[in-house]
Amino acid sequence: MNLIVYIILIFSLGCLKQSEPVVSEKMLYIYPTLDSVYDLELQNDTLYVANGELGIKSFKVQSNEKLILDPIYEGSVFSQEENIINLELSEASRIIFALDKFNYTTARHIESLFDDAFGGMITQSNCYNYQSKSTILLDDLSPQILTLNRKIDQFDDLNRSTSIGKTIVSNETFYLDRDCAEEIIADLNYGLTDLDFYNDRLYLSNPNKDLPSIQVYSENQGVYGLVFEDTLSVIPNTITAYEKSYVVGLGSQAGCYIALLDMNGNKVSKFTIANGFTIRHIHHGSNLLVLSTGYGGVLVYDWDSESIPSPRAMISTGYAYSALVYDNDKIIVGTKNGIEIYEI
Repeated sequence: MNLIVYIILIFSLGCLKQSEPVVSEKMLYIYPTLDSVYDLELQNDTLYVANGELGIKSFKVQSNEKLILDPIYEGSVFSQEENIINLELSEASRIIFALDKFNYTTARHIESLFDDAFGGMITQSNCYNYQSKSTILLDDLSPQILTLNRKIDQFDDLNRSTSIGKTIVSNETFYLDRDCAEEIIADLNYGLTDLDFYNDRLYLSNPNKDLPSIQVYSENQGVYGLVFEDTLSVIPNTITAYEKSYVVGLGSQAGCYIALLDMNGNKVSKFTIANGFTIRHIHHGSNLLVLSTGYGGVLVYDWDSESIPSPRAMISTGYAYSALVYDNDKIIVGTKNGIEIYEI
């Protein structure tokens, strides 16, 4: 009987048919917000939330007899007119990077959110007519940010491109600096959707102007060279890299593409899961792979980051932008209507 149930579970998640949860989950908590929750960052028991036009929120996660969110900061990051869609947290320097949808990447010391004395430590960076799309953190005591920048030619609508720019933060001056003339990689597809950096390799999602693909670049003393390109059948939405694999969230309800790598970072096998779902966000923690699928809710798999995932749960949530694991068996979800927390 257990074998039959397991086969049904694999079929339900693998074939990506949207339905009611196939594994029982329990809603523990819901925190409504006036704008969507686009991104989540967790450090120990502190949760940071990208809350669109409302800026950011920060909570202490309390999990004694029941799990609740205790607000400790709610407000703007740097101005009264912002739309925060992405967060990156530097644990080494305790700097939080907040990405505005159109204008700025902002670096701010976490302490400045809770102490008025640190209010001046708000720094901004933009690059002429570029529009920042998403960021990835190179963590250090003097952290660096790689930013996906979209460029629009105001005199030629067809002349659109994307570049990857690097921003270095100086802890001494609390200043975010960028030399706009020295982009790491330029003239990429305007429809480039995401990037990730792992083990001195840069992973780009949909950078080719001619066909859907993943491009992998190797970094050597600040210079990035193309290592290989992995062509796909549909446009990818997002990518996350690990020691022996990279995971791609596909659009057009094509599911999740996973490539397994050898010791040298070469692709040795590939497969897809979650067919029938469009993947918006990927998270891996506590040996769980968590896929946010918009209206399809959240899919959870048992996964060690170097083999084929095993289905664990399908959670019916509000429109899911992002999700992460807390305390091994709890899933915190950022939705259009706020934060939802489930136990699986």
